[in-house]
Amino acid sequence: MRWLEVSFFMPRFGCCIPYSFSRLTLALPNRLDRRRMTVIAMFSRRLTPFFLLAITMGVGCSRNAESPNAVPAPQPHPTTGVTSVENTATVENTANPELSAVPSPAPKVTPPPTSPPAPSTTPQPQAQPQAQAPPPTEPRQLPRVDTKAKQDDSVMSTSPPDDEANRSPSPADAAEPVAEEEEKSPRQYLSEQLLPPAGAKRLSKESLLWVDRNLNRVYIDGYIAMDRGALEMFACPVGSKEHESIVAVVAKSSEVHAALLAIGAQSGTTAMFNPSFVPPTGQTIRVWACWHDKQGKFHVTDARRWVQNVDTKEAVEADWVFAGSGFYKDEEDGREYYRADGGDMICVSNFSTAMMDLSLASSADADSLMFQPFQGRVPERGTPVRLILVPIPVPTDAPTPKLTPQQDPNVAPSEEVLQKRAQAPKTDSGEDGE
Repeated sequence: MRWLEVSFFMPRFGCCIPYSFSRLTLALPNRLDRRRMTVIAMFSRRLTPFFLLAITMGVGCSRNAESPNAVPAPQPHPTTGVTSVENTATVENTANPELSAVPSPAPKVTPPPTSPPAPSTTPQPQAQPQAQAPPPTEPRQLPRVDTKAKQDDSVMSTSPPDDEANRSPSPADAAEPVAEEEEKSPRQYLSEQLLPPAGAKRLSKESLLWVDRNLNRVYIDGYIAMDRGALEMFACPVGSKEHESIVAVVAKSSEVHAALLAIGAQSGTTAMFNPSFVPPTGQTIRVWACWHDKQGKFHVTDARRWVQNVDTKEAVEADWVFAGSGFYKDEEDGREYYRADGGDMICVSNFSTAMMDLSLASSADADSLMFQPFQGRVPERGTPVRLILVPIPVPTDAPTPKLTPQQDPNVAPSEEVLQKRAQAPKTDSGEDGE
């Protein structure tokens, strides 16, 4: 409050206020302020120092509110950045001409701490080259961060350099193509290994099944699916019960049924269990198994020699009969399906759905299975095998026709029934089974 020059001295007991009425009269702008200060002077001796200080501050605040012009803040120089006294305006009070004659004291100017002090408040004009506006540029784009590279920065890169990646392949590279082998189906694998039987007619393009009506034989190609463990089947279709069958063949049970009917075999009935057990019936079928060992030697055996009785450790002696399975009607689509297509083709345990079954009582319970593969006789798993089914003639009162050795079901087939593709030349004739 530069318009009021009052000095205070407040000892511990009482207070003294020296002042000058002449200077005080000049400083106050109107009668109202003069009356206020007169009252303050009269009662200042009796008031406490703190109450006197509060009243004096209130008078100063009211004077600041009645002042029409405010003192502008000093502005820094546009070039040097130093605040100059010349930029500060003089306060002019239009309400009181007496105060307008008194110039405002210049404020203390301190240069900014970061800017060096200017040698003079008035900068010297210097010839500066005209600055050219920079050409318009595209907005700067931040580089993209490859987070995957950061994660793998400790792993040595195995990618080839740019020059190797861009070079054209050499003849040496083209001579060694790397191709993944496609997994072959059992049908493709067996077709590449074995030739079709000579003189036989293939029944289906999707199966490896042939019929020779002159010799009364049915040929089925398959492979060894298991050589140890409990058995329920001797042979089953591929993709059904290979886990409990010695041979898996590329043919459906219904197709083998039709093939047996085509050579004159007679079907019977499946096993029955209620009210008492009744064994399966039908024409007896001899089953021969043919294969080649690792040295390429031909082998043929009665299929019963591959089935061993768990208790007696002997090969099974009972014959397989053509039981014929049966059909069932699906309630959802109304179609009929052959029961043995689920896997019950040539069984060693009695099933009411069997196409061929042993003519004896053989439990199908998992805890009471009677048979297992005869180890030492069954080839190793994956060995291509050809099964030959030959019906045994039914005894009748009529004279029995004389059979040739090839037609006799009790005579083992010769090596001509199983030829490998590497051993025999390919023929253009398609009558043999293609």
